Amino acid sequence: MKSKLYFGICLVFISMILFCQKNVSTQIVQAVSLFQSRIFPSLFPFLVISPFLIQYGFCYYIQKYLGPIFRILFRISENGSYLFLMSMLSGFPSSANYAKELESNHLLTKEEAFHTLLFSHFSNPIFILSMVSTKPYLVLTAHYLGNFLIGMVLRYRKDTPTTKIKRTLPKPEKFFSIFTSAITNAMHNSIFILGVVTFFFLLNGVFPIPIFKFVLELSQGLYYLEQLPLSPQLFVSLAAFLLSFGGFSVHLQTFGILSEWHLPYFPYFLTRLCHATLSFGIAWILF
Repeated sequence: MKSKLYFGICLVFISMILFCQKNVSTQIVQAVSLFQSRIFPSLFPFLVISPFLIQYGFCYYIQKYLGPIFRILFRISENGSYLFLMSMLSGFPSSANYAKELESNHLLTKEEAFHTLLFSHFSNPIFILSMVSTKPYLVLTAHYLGNFLIGMVLRYRKDTPTTKIKRTLPKPEKFFSIFTSAITNAMHNSIFILGVVTFFFLLNGVFPIPIFKFVLELSQGLYYLEQLPLSPQLFVSLAAFLLSFGGFSVHLQTFGILSEWHLPYFPYFLTRLCHATLSFGIAWILF
C-alpha cells in the first residue's frame, strides 16, 4: 500500500514539474545561486578545518580549559564542549557533522552526541549578519540565548551524560591523509546540502503555497519575510523564530547525516520548536 502511495506521489510530482517547467528552472537557478554566494562560503571552510582540529587535539584543549564550565552549565562531558563551541562558530548543519565525527572517533557516544546536539542548533553567525537586514545582532543574541536556555533545561534529563571523560592528547594521522579525507568529506556534505536546498526550492516552485515559503527553506523564508509589511519588532522576532527552527531543509540535512544512528528524531524536532518560541520571545523583549 505504501509503495503505491509513494508511486502516486512521484507521478504527481513529475507531472507538476513538466507543467511548471519555467518556474522550476527559475527555482533551481536561485537555489544554486544562493548556495554559491552564501551557504557554501560560510560552511565549507569549517567542514575542512574540523577534522584537523579533532586530529590535532583541539578537543583536548577544549576539554581541559572550557570543559568544566560547560559541564556546570549544561551537564555535558568535556568532549561535548567541542561540539557545542564549534556549532556556535560554524552553524547548522555542520553541528550534525561534528557530532558524527566525534562519535566515529570514539570521543562521544552517540547518545551523548545526540543529547548535546539538541541544544547545539546554531545558525552560522555570518549567515545571520548577512541575511537579516534589521537589527541582526539582536537576532543573533536571541538565537544564541534560546539555545543556552534549552541546554540548561535539558541538563535535568534522566539520561543526561554525567561521566567525566578523561582523554590524553591524541596522536594525529599524517597531514596529507587528514587533508584528503577532510576535502572528500567536506565536498560530499556540501553536495548533499546543495541537493537538499535545491529540492526544497523545487518544491516551492511546484507547489507555491505561501506557508511553504517560510518553513521549507530557511534562506528563502528570510527573504520572503523581508517582503512583508511588518513592524521592525515583529520582523526581528519572526526572523529569530525562523533561524531557531531552521526550516525543513535544515532538518532533512541533519536527519540525513544522523540517520545511521537510528535514534528518534522527534526530540530534536520538539527542541527546535521550543528554541524557536524562546528566541521569538527574547527578541520581542529585547527590541
